Amino acid sequence: MRRLVAALLIGLAASPAVAQTRYDTPWAHVETPAPGPARSIGGPARGCIAGAVALPAEGEGFQVLRRWRNRFWGNPELTRFITRFGGEVAATLKRPVLIGDMSQPRGGPMATGHRSHQMGVDVDILFTLGPMAASAREALKDPPSMLRPGGLSVDGGRFAAAQVSLLRLAARDADVARVFVNFRLKKQLCDTLPAGNRAWLNKIRPWAGHDEHFHVRLRCPADSPACEDQDGVPPGDGCDETLDAWFRPPPPPDPNAPKPPPPKIPQLPAACDAVLNTP
Repeated sequence: MRRLVAALLIGLAASPAVAQTRYDTPWAHVETPAPGPARSIGGPARGCIAGAVALPAEGEGFQVLRRWRNRFWGNPELTRFITRFGGEVAATLKRPVLIGDMSQPRGGPMATGHRSHQMGVDVDILFTLGPMAASAREALKDPPSMLRPGGLSVDGGRFAAAQVSLLRLAARDADVARVFVNFRLKKQLCDTLPAGNRAWLNKIRPWAGHDEHFHVRLRCPADSPACEDQDGVPPGDGCDETLDAWFRPPPPPDPNAPKPPPPKIPQLPAACDAVLNTP
């Protein structure tokens, strides 16, 4: 695990946009879902979805951001989770959550942004709560970060009780496999929550970025046998050496190292060909 985290940190140092993509992909040009029953195929970073359903622009406890991106599609299990989560947030915090990217109509690689979100089981949710006017939701560019300027410490005025409640509600949902947050936010949770009240931190996984939103990933839906789950999260609350490793400085860059190649479109499962090309 230490070697894995060290490798990730080296990659982050070499490429601040480590989780970004920028290439042309036919999946980004498809405007409608593939017909038929819902099926999530492949894995989060190399997959697709047939029978995707659209999340409405608004519902009880949620509002969707930037629908012009056409990334408000997912497996029905994902839309059910968002509806369920929104209702819980509305009952608890009396305000709606703001929903960011889900998947494209048929999933697959996105031309810009994420390397995951490909099979309809991922969703980004802002830490900042709504409500927000429809015009502002469409024009939103830079949501507020939960870190102070410079990104080296947590802004306690923004990352407060409401944001902890959002993460707790998401992590306690039985269909949720992981919740990705900035590693400094995970550290803040480990340092401030009492030991007897943080078993749910097991699902809160540290990552780079993710300081203005958190990323929820569901388990593979039962009706999708071709869906590939990640390995389960390790036991414990994650407030351990694997988290500390994120704070160690990476080794200095090698001046003689070759320039990293541009990101390539992943090789998708063969079943995704039919999903992409079905009229």
